Order: sequence, then structure tokens, then C-alpha cells
Amino acid sequence: MRSSGLPWRLAALALLIPLLGLGACGKRAKIVVVKDADAATINLSQPEEAEEEQVFGLWDPSPMDGDEILGPMTYAFRSAKDFKSESERGTPKRGGTVNAGLLEDIDSFNPFLSSSASASEVQELIFPRLMSEQPDYFDGVPTFTPNIAESWVIADDNMSIRFKLRACNWSDGTPISAADVRFSWEAAKDEDVAWVSASIVDFIKDVEIHSERDFTVHYTKATPYNIMDINDTMIIPKHTFGQVPFGQWSGYPKWPELATKACGGPWILDTHEPGQFISLKPNPEYWDKGKPYLDKLVFKIFGNMKSMLNALRAGELDIMSGIQPDQAQSVIDDDDLLLYTYVARSYGYMGWNCKRWPFDDHRVRQAMTYAINRFDIVEGQFYGYATVAAPFIIRSMWATDKSLQPYPYDPDKAEALLEEAGWKKNDDGIYEKDGRPFEFVLITNSGNPTRQAICERVESDLRQIGIRVDITLVDFNQMSIKLKTHDFQAYVGGWYIATKVDPKPTFHSVSTNGRYNYVNYMDDYVDGLIDRGRVMNISDPAIREEAHGIWKAFQRKLYDEQPYTMLYEPKGIVGVSKRFVNVRVTSLKWLDNVHEWWLAD
Repeated sequence: MRSSGLPWRLAALALLIPLLGLGACGKRAKIVVVKDADAATINLSQPEEAEEEQVFGLWDPSPMDGDEILGPMTYAFRSAKDFKSESERGTPKRGGTVNAGLLEDIDSFNPFLSSSASASEVQELIFPRLMSEQPDYFDGVPTFTPNIAESWVIADDNMSIRFKLRACNWSDGTPISAADVRFSWEAAKDEDVAWVSASIVDFIKDVEIHSERDFTVHYTKATPYNIMDINDTMIIPKHTFGQVPFGQWSGYPKWPELATKACGGPWILDTHEPGQFISLKPNPEYWDKGKPYLDKLVFKIFGNMKSMLNALRAGELDIMSGIQPDQAQSVIDDDDLLLYTYVARSYGYMGWNCKRWPFDDHRVRQAMTYAINRFDIVEGQFYGYATVAAPFIIRSMWATDKSLQPYPYDPDKAEALLEEAGWKKNDDGIYEKDGRPFEFVLITNSGNPTRQAICERVESDLRQIGIRVDITLVDFNQMSIKLKTHDFQAYVGGWYIATKVDPKPTFHSVSTNGRYNYVNYMDDYVDGLIDRGRVMNISDPAIREEAHGIWKAFQRKLYDEQPYTMLYEPKGIVGVSKRFVNVRVTSLKWLDNVHEWWLAD
């Protein structure tokens, strides 16, 4: 639904301005909304003598509903004098290097063995998918455009999809074939490989090969996300990766070497210096001939966000994601940079290990949420670039439950819940139960100042009601191991949310074993809701309404159980050098079309 009688473009701006906190500068701004080559200029209830102009480049417009932004919108901040319409950008030219920042090194060049965001960013550029997903997931199943699959036909019963591959090659000249697609599906579902996202292929029954470029994907159930399931399985080369038996994948040391031999995306792996950089170069066999325009893409690896931002502002980096909200204005003020911000598909949260004392009691987990002033955290840390979270499906997804409001900050309610659960304060004012004081270790990854500041605020809030918190910062890779093995009591982390509504990897009981249900949350009722909801045909309006009811019930149960204290839904913040033309940042990828960038004149 779209709000009131305003055109969606004006409604979007009216809602976005207070969220981004632009009024803090005290300057009146003229706003230019840009979609493709079309521009409309408005002045937001300010006199015509605006003191400063700002331009917002807008991609991926989405519906509005009331006072909420519900879709994946992307805005670029730049002065009006820097704006050029599509027709003024000129023709692409070749040459140059783009330097991008990563917080941590890639954990594997095999997409079925990795679980880090950094790995995904790199793999998306060197391994292909059948189709290109479009950022229109806010209203249901997203749409797709051709990638290495040039066409596809979905059966009337939605139980199979027949694909035809375009004539294209791996970087070593070997044709990309239906056998590669089948091999990738086999890897995705293999128990020895143990892909953390293996539930994606739960309903794929078979990949039937008809010829080198012709195949059919058969399904066991007609789910609304069948087309997404095969597309979310990244395609890897059978003739190289298939040299290693699946049972030996986890310990195989030469994935970087194999990855350099055959890539199918716009870029190929050139060099990897662990802990320092990853260098990519154009794939001469890429199906979209003539791209990439640039000569090289280098990912420089940093141990913390501060040093990465310093490198961006010094010109050593050309793009970085994850800019801290308190530094966003410094990027806007930099004459050499643009700031892109978008409705992110992510959460920040505190995870409680539901199988370990003291968080094995849902009343204790509820008390934690009441005792932590999340409103002050969002206001103090995010400068308008986030909202306090409440539902367990992000607000930009169709299945969210907008009726759920954040738990209020209520220390008295927290203490009442603790006492109901059998906790009493000792002479030192510390809660204890059965002779054990309420104290726990709270971990988060080092190098992230926002999460560290959140930990410090949590420690302060809980100390005030009689709970001791020991904050421990750990290396990102070490933290990943701790989470996968449930070796923690509590942690501060974040999710990047898939564009399909399928919480099985994070909340289903079966996902406590090596997948993303780190907090060990198990509930038969929730399992049943997930099992029902994820297969419902939401293209039928009546069934979609029923599915929405199931997902609301799912969220309300988690809202009561609080296996996570949901902290915030952030805006994505990306800084980009003005040296590059045709930059597109979306809620799907911050390097969405880097193969189409070129250097400005």
C-alpha cells in the first residue's frame, strides 16, 4: 500500500529525512529525486532560498505504508553541482582499479564451505548464478532477469522449471554446462559438505540434464520460492572442484588454487594474500562481452572499521560498506566521496544461549530485553540511521508483523520477572539463584566499535539492576567457531536477511546442528509454523493471507520467548569515491554492478 495521496517519491522523501537525521546540520536542503534520467525537484516546506542543495539518487523504489519505509530504497548524497544525468555521463571507458574494503579475510573460496559476509561478497563476483535477482522482494517473491540462464519455463503445477543456458564459458574456456548446475546442487545437499544453508535445497528433488545447455529442476513440493532455491545455489565448476571428493572438502587446503583455474562471473581470482588483500581481474570469457570496464578489483582487508574509513577518506579505498553512523556526515562532507544509504536487510541483536544457564528460562530472557535501554542505544549509536527492532521478520518484508512494538525500557518489570523466576538479590545487590550470582560473559567480534559500544551500554544497564557482565572481544573467525559450537552464553551480532521468508536456518530445531540456530532455540510449535509457512503458495491472495497469519504467529511466539533481544534495524551506509561512474548500490549488494563501473572523465 502507498501512503496518503502523495506520489510515492515525495512520500519516500518526507519519511526518509527524519530517519536520516539530516535536520541536525541546521541547513535547509533542496531535494532532487532521481530515477534513471528523470528528475523532479521539490523543496520540502522550506523557503525557496535554500542554503544548500543535496541530491538523492534513487533506485529500487518501493511502496509506502503509513509512517514506515517498507522497501529497499537506495539514496546517494551529493551536492547538486556534482550531479550528472544518465545522458551526461558519457560512454564507458576502459582501465583503472577499484579498491574495496573488507573487515575480515575470506574464510573459503568454496561457497559451500564459507559462512562469512566477506566470502559471499567475493564469491558473488567470481561464480555465477542462473539468474539475477531484482530488489523487489518487499511485496512477495522477487523477480529475476537472465544471467547464465537465458530463459526458463515454470511448469503449470510449479513442480518443475526447465532452463536453457546461454552459450558461455568458464574462464579457462570450458563451457558452463547443465552438469555444473547438477554438480552444484549435489554439493549443496551433501551431508559431508554440510553447507550451512543446505535447507535452501530441501525441496529440490533432482536436476535432470537433457543436453549440455538444457536441464530441468524437479521439486518435491510446489513452494512459492522454488525458483529462488535453485538460484540461491551458486554455480561452481565441476571439472575443477569435482576433482576433490565431497568427503574431503572440509579439510582441503587448495581452494584458492582451484578458484583461480575456472571462474564464471565477471571477475576471476588473481591473487590472494591472506590477511592483506584479494585481487580480481576481468574474466575474458564473461558472457556479457566487453565487461568489466575496469582492469582490476582489489579487496583490501582491515582489522577494524576505523582504519578502513581512514583509508577511504585518504583515497586508498574507493568504496566501503558498513560505515559507522557517527561517521556518515564526515563522508557527506568529503568533496571526493558520495554516501549511499538504503533500507538494509539486516538486524542487530543480542543472542541468548537458550540451553545454557542462566538463559534457559524465557522469563530471564524477557527480563534482559526490558532491562536494556535499546531506545538510547539506537539514538546514541545510530544518529537516525536505525530504528528499534521488534518483529522477528524485518519490516521491509511482506510477512512482518507490524503490530508488534518494541519491549519498553522497564527495569522494574525486568526485576519482577527475575524474582518470579526465583532470583533474589544478595547483600551486595547482585541477583543470585541457588547460590550462584547472576553473571555472564558477553562476546562480540573485535574491530567493530558500534558493537563494542553496545556491549558497554548493556553492561551498564544490567549492572544497575544487579547483574554482572564480562565483555569479551574476540577475533571474527574465533567468534564464528564459538557460535557454531554453541560455546557462549550471550553475544552481540547481526543478521543479513535473505529475500525469501524462510526462517528454518535460524529458528528451526534441526538448524541447531551446524547451521545458524546458534542460540539453541527449540520449540515444536515454532518448527510446525516454519514447516507450514515456507511451502505455502503466496501467489494466491487467499493463501498469502493465511501464510501471513502463520508468520505472525511465528513472530509472536518468538516475541514472547525472546531467544534474541532484537536491538535495531539499521540503514546500510556505503561510501563511494566520485571517481567512478554508473555506480549502483542496492539492498541486495553494495557492489551490485561493479563490473559496469568506469572512471569519470
